[in-house]
Amino acid sequence: MKRLLVTVALALFAVPSFAALQYEFTQKNSSDDAATPSTDLTARAIIDGDHTRVEFIGGTVYPPGTYVVTSDASRRLFFVDPSKQWYTEVNTAGIATSLGASDIKIDNLKSDTTALPDRMTIAGVPADHYRTTISYDITVVMKSIPLKQHVSTEIDSWLTTKFAAVYGGYIPGANRTGNADLDRILAAEVPKAGGFPMRQIVTVRTHYDVAVRSKLNGPTSHTIVRETWVTNIKETPSEPSMFVVPATYRRADQPDVPKATTQVLTFEPATK
Repeated sequence: MKRLLVTVALALFAVPSFAALQYEFTQKNSSDDAATPSTDLTARAIIDGDHTRVEFIGGTVYPPGTYVVTSDASRRLFFVDPSKQWYTEVNTAGIATSLGASDIKIDNLKSDTTALPDRMTIAGVPADHYRTTISYDITVVMKSIPLKQHVSTEIDSWLTTKFAAVYGGYIPGANRTGNADLDRILAAEVPKAGGFPMRQIVTVRTHYDVAVRSKLNGPTSHTIVRETWVTNIKETPSEPSMFVVPATYRRADQPDVPKATTQVLTFEPATK
């Protein structure tokens, strides 16, 4: 299930090549699982066309000063550590393809988006509130045991169209897995109202099949909450050098894939 969430969260952006959009945001992640610690981060992101850069300023997820860049439509992410002058490459398209080839079955997918009246002003920008609800049953195989789960997701998004000329929004179907069921979930998570998310609260509740879960000796339900909040936003010029790894940096030996790939890029504000 964690791998599924990685793919669902890896929707990046495509925007026209006018001025770049720069924003600072905070993100908090919590879980009702005592074994999963809460995390938080503060970051600065710049989006210019299909070029993205996220610089980590503080928090418990990444060391301050590290950053992640992508500079083409291939969706290769480069996690860069200037203090060590090295980088780690993550191929998100490969992750999506791997999940698409796995034995995952989705049933009873339902989704709906509703406009709510509580408009907010966030970082000086008016934003409209929309709530998307998604539910489905998913069956995966773990150690030869079919594990059925019911997943319900609630996404509260406060969206603005102020930066429509700079930010083109999510691409429906971006990072398709090739698995029609998983791709339907990807499409369902795209805000139907469009616009740039100034604030987003994502709550994912997973309920496991009790009979099967008892054999695995674990909890029968699990809740994850991720809240992202833009604190400052503006249009700004950018330089091509901001979105590439310095030529003198080397690839890290036996690197660990950053644990919070989903946490940063889902809001991107992905994102994210």
